[in-house]
Amino acid sequence: MNSNFLNTIKLGLSTFSLIFIANINAFAQKASDIQEESLWAPTVKVDGKITEWEAPLKAVNKSTNLSYTIANDSKNLYLAIQSKDLTNNNKIMLGGITLTVNPTGKKKDKEGYMLTYPVINRVRRQGGGQGGGGGTVRIQGGPGSLGQFQQRTPAQRDSMQIAMAKTQLIAAKEIKIFGFKDITDSLVSIYNEYGIKAVATINEAGLFSYEIAIPLSLLEMSADKPKEFSYNIKVNGLQMGNFGGGNFGGGRPGGAGGGGGNVVTVVRTEGGGGFGGGNFQELLSPTDFWGKYILTNSK
Repeated sequence: MNSNFLNTIKLGLSTFSLIFIANINAFAQKASDIQEESLWAPTVKVDGKITEWEAPLKAVNKSTNLSYTIANDSKNLYLAIQSKDLTNNNKIMLGGITLTVNPTGKKKDKEGYMLTYPVINRVRRQGGGQGGGGGTVRIQGGPGSLGQFQQRTPAQRDSMQIAMAKTQLIAAKEIKIFGFKDITDSLVSIYNEYGIKAVATINEAGLFSYEIAIPLSLLEMSADKPKEFSYNIKVNGLQMGNFGGGNFGGGRPGGAGGGGGNVVTVVRTEGGGGFGGGNFQELLSPTDFWGKYILTNSK
């Protein structure tokens, strides 16, 4: 057989092998929709920067448009989240992210421990109109007048919205909780005495990062006796009928003449990108998913 022909075949097989191996590696590196492995947490400082977590995060969930890693050490359960989509970030700012942990393994949030963060800052409006205690939604064209905002470029609009989100996150000093037997309050400070930690940040490029830590003792679980539990991660979005409680800080609904409540500004633009653009209906529709995790006791 002609040697040139044999060399051509060998070269073709080698090229095919390299392409095949590259595709296998790419498939192996592709993040799962739901994290499937248990993970011993790195030395974590809950500051919303996520620099200590291995990149990329373990799963990229399509339902919620979130990347995330869930892990534990001997003391805490940790959740690290990132969101790159600016419309999704706006949705997070409106209703927070809720983590539900159900030690029974059932996919039932009411039987589990729930933590929501960030909680929209509750502000007091000037004056007190009749029946205004429950909260207000203000839909406008952006900071300042509508005309000024629409005259901005998409990049300028995004920058303005990112600046607003940064301000809101700095003011987000509360965590909403449910189901913790030893904690009677539905709202606790981010500086609480229970060891529950939650911090979120957003950078200049609009990358939202989120970290929480919950003591295993509060979840009535132990890394020394690992068992499988179910968890749910939900992006709540804007809940129009739930300003007195729910995702907006858990304050009680106000009565007639109440001057308090939540004031939420939703910025809408036509064709703009980032926080101001997108389908407004997306902001109203919660998205979530369930997963399973087994505590690990080995580094």
